[in-house]
Amino acid sequence: MASKMISGLNIPKILGQGNHPILIISSAVLVITIFFYIITIGSYFHIGVYPLENRVNYHHLFAVYVIDKYFDHLIISFGIVLWLATSVMGKAKIITSAIYGIITIIAALAKIGTLLDIVALISIPIVASFLFYNRLASKKILHTSNLPLTYLAIIGMVIGFTGIIISSAPLFSVTLKSIPIHDYAYEIFSLLSSLSPILVFFLILGSPIKLFIQKWIVRIKIKNLVHPVSNDTIRSKTKILYLLLFMLLSITITLIPHQSTINHDNQQVGSDSSDYVILINKLMESNNPQEFSHDVFTINYSKDRSVFSLFLYAIVKIAHANTSYMIDRVPLILAPALVLVVFFLTRELTSNDTTSLLASFLTAVSFHTLIGLYSGIYANWLALIIGYLSLVFLIRFLKAANKLSLLVYSVLMMLLVFSHANTWTIFAMFEGLFLAVMYKMNHFNRKNIILILIVVLCSVAIDVARSSLTGTSGVASDVALANVAGTGQLTSLWGNLVNTTQFYAGGQFSNFIIFALGVFWLFRSNSRQASDIFILLFLALAVLPLLVGDSVIQSRVLYDIPFQIPAAIGLTYLWRNKNRILVTIPICIWIFIISIRMVTNFYYISPS
Repeated sequence: MASKMISGLNIPKILGQGNHPILIISSAVLVITIFFYIITIGSYFHIGVYPLENRVNYHHLFAVYVIDKYFDHLIISFGIVLWLATSVMGKAKIITSAIYGIITIIAALAKIGTLLDIVALISIPIVASFLFYNRLASKKILHTSNLPLTYLAIIGMVIGFTGIIISSAPLFSVTLKSIPIHDYAYEIFSLLSSLSPILVFFLILGSPIKLFIQKWIVRIKIKNLVHPVSNDTIRSKTKILYLLLFMLLSITITLIPHQSTINHDNQQVGSDSSDYVILINKLMESNNPQEFSHDVFTINYSKDRSVFSLFLYAIVKIAHANTSYMIDRVPLILAPALVLVVFFLTRELTSNDTTSLLASFLTAVSFHTLIGLYSGIYANWLALIIGYLSLVFLIRFLKAANKLSLLVYSVLMMLLVFSHANTWTIFAMFEGLFLAVMYKMNHFNRKNIILILIVVLCSVAIDVARSSLTGTSGVASDVALANVAGTGQLTSLWGNLVNTTQFYAGGQFSNFIIFALGVFWLFRSNSRQASDIFILLFLALAVLPLLVGDSVIQSRVLYDIPFQIPAAIGLTYLWRNKNRILVTIPICIWIFIISIRMVTNFYYISPS
């Protein structure tokens, strides 16, 4: 996939061959200036960042300069002078570059720090104003090209590869503090992660707005369940190779926190692993099959996740290894399984192999994998796999009804009920909502929709029966959890969202790249397309938890939403544009870096 696309690129032309040297210089200067500017903005305004260090999130004020404050501002200011002199056309070139240059020289020579700060801080807004005017005006005032985007991708790759080396240092018993080079990739990521609450807020609240933006959703006529980026197929051998590669990547991610160079005393990685050890030890004490069956469905931490209890018990029994050791390594099974299932779900939604492979890659390094590993929420993780797989067969049955798809879907839904009560509730609500919308639109065969709805209702009936027998119910537990929710949470909305994205499970929800790609997809999405409505409805489920829920409720719902799918579709839009294909490479590199950086900090070291 990647090699095919890259081989078709004309590298010399991409790097600027055929362009005027002045245009190449102005593009390079602009990109270097942007790099210095991002660092300057964070440091000058002391933006709060929440880096993960030794399993704990610490709140710091961003204070990083490439050289120092004075020289960084000087480079930014003179960079903009050079850009104005090489990019602006006509008399405006002389006027703008002269005025900006004179002010910069006065500030530098007279060492007027405040004036130099102002000149540096308004630099990129000035560039943005020129670009905006040039785009709207009939008479162009700038020499423009795609070179800045290309050079930005190149510098992103350079910083990214440097970040990979630095982030991997702990694997070789090298402490990060002993490395004299700044890890600008992680520092910029930490800085821009402060945007994550904004992006989540926009993505979640924007989804229902997008659904209703043209007409009421019930009046929208949908053509099919095929995404606009469809008809992109890859050879089976190539797909299998990439899938195996991404599954291997997910396994590697889960193994890193257990390496002796990081985890010196074999410390448990998952927060909930110890609870599962206690659970399995209790099940091991059962004297006969009848007592065992009774315990699986009645004892705490098992009665609402019986399928997972049996899954863990089977692994420990088969392996004949230390219970704690085996349970903490369950992610070695769950991580690649989730990668595979997300591939099939995305393939059913989009009919696009490239998008599906990108979604599987994003899953390998997503917060679903990282949170599952950090928090040890293995039951939720397994339920997520079952839930996503059930959606695969739901879509298949709606597209082309057959008994096998209905049977597999029914079995998976019943398993989901007993895998993780809260996850089942979210999936049942989503599937009921999606099917109701499809029924109202009369898009699919209504008989098929009714059959699927009956299965969902049967799962509800089973949950009610379980409640009467064991006192545990997915709906009831969610209602109890929702007792802390209410309109009073509106006043704490922003604080809750910051806690969810920056602190929950080590701040794994702070991956602004995934959310930014999701927002990009949101703008490009088609509210008349069933596949997009599927994703929009999933996102819309989080509206109420976002507005009236606390951090616990928000995190539970956000974890179950497949954010990597809209992110993968957004990445596909970039991938298919030859002028932007290079942008996808640093994006993937940076997401990979962050996952490595995170998992190497899952080992707890006391701050004292």
